[in-house]
Amino acid sequence: MASILIGMRGGPQFWAALVMATVVGCNSVPARFMGKAMERIGDPVIPVAQKEKDPVVDRTGLSVLWAGHATVLIQIEDKVFLTDPLFTTTAGMLSKRYIEPGLDPASLARVDYTLISHLHFDHFSFGSLDMLPAAGTLPIPLGVLAYTPVLAFREIREMDPWESLEEDGVRITAVPVQHFSGRYGIDIPWMRDRGYTGYVIEYRGRTVFIAGDTGYHPEFFKDIGRRFSVDLALLPIAPIEPRDFMRFAHVEPAEALQIFDDVRAKFMVPMHHRTLLQGFDPTETFAVEQLEALAEQQGIRERVIVLEVGERREILKSTIVIPPDG
Repeated sequence: MASILIGMRGGPQFWAALVMATVVGCNSVPARFMGKAMERIGDPVIPVAQKEKDPVVDRTGLSVLWAGHATVLIQIEDKVFLTDPLFTTTAGMLSKRYIEPGLDPASLARVDYTLISHLHFDHFSFGSLDMLPAAGTLPIPLGVLAYTPVLAFREIREMDPWESLEEDGVRITAVPVQHFSGRYGIDIPWMRDRGYTGYVIEYRGRTVFIAGDTGYHPEFFKDIGRRFSVDLALLPIAPIEPRDFMRFAHVEPAEALQIFDDVRAKFMVPMHHRTLLQGFDPTETFAVEQLEALAEQQGIRERVIVLEVGERREILKSTIVIPPDG
C-alpha cells in the first residue's frame, strides 16, 4: 500500500487512499481493496461494441437494458425508470470500471423516475445524475436528503420503508433490505439503520422488485413476496470474496437465487457484477458463471436472464390493445 500511495502522491486518489489507510490500517480488508484498485487504476476500459441509439421504445410491456453495475433502464409501457445511474469512469475516483457504460445518457430524452438505493459512491453518483435529462422524480432512501446536492429533478422524494409514492398510475414502494449506509466512512455509525432501501415498481399490471445492494435476510424478502406479485427481480450477485467480509451486505449467487424464490418472481436479471473492481473475486465473470451453473442445476435457467452490458431485453409483451386505426 505504501508504494502505491507514493506513486500516486498529489492526486485525489492518493488523498482518499491515505485517509483510508490511516483510519483502518494497511492490512485491513478495505485497505487491501484500495491497494488492488490503485494497481488497476490505469487499466484500459473495455468498450461496449453496440449501444442502443434509441433505448426507449414506442411499445413494450416490460423491458430492461443493463448499463452495467446496478444501472438498469426499465421501461413499463410508456413509463421509463432508471436505477442507480453510474456513467463515470470510476466510483468515488477509486473503484475503476472494467467496461464502459452500456447506455449513453445523452440518448435519453426523458426518465420519469430515477431510483437511488443508497449513499455509496457506486450507487449515488452526483456526476452521473447531472448527465440525465432534467425533470422526472428522484426517490431516495430515508436519511439521504441531507447528502443530496441541488439537482434538476421535478421532485426529490425521501422515502421511509414501506412508504409508497403514487402518481399517474405508477406506484413505487420503498422496501427493506439488508445493507449499510454512510458515504464518507465517519458517518457510518449514525447512518447504519437508514440511507438504504430496495424498491417495488408497479404500473399497468407489471411489478418489478429492485434490491439495490443487500445481504440475505430470512424475513424481508419473504414479506415482499407475500405483499406483491413480482414479475421481475433485479438482484445483485457480487462481489463474492472475501465471503466473511461481504456476507452481511452483499449476496452471492446462491443467496440471490434464494431471494428470487422468496419474492416469488417470474424472472430474474442479475446486476452488480462484471463492471467495477470490487472485492477479491478471481475473474470479472466469476459470479455470473456461478449463477448460471446454479440456475441450471435448479431447473430455472430459462427464468434467469443474464444480459450483456448494453443489452436490452423485452421480458413481457404489452397487454394494451391498440385499435386498428390507432
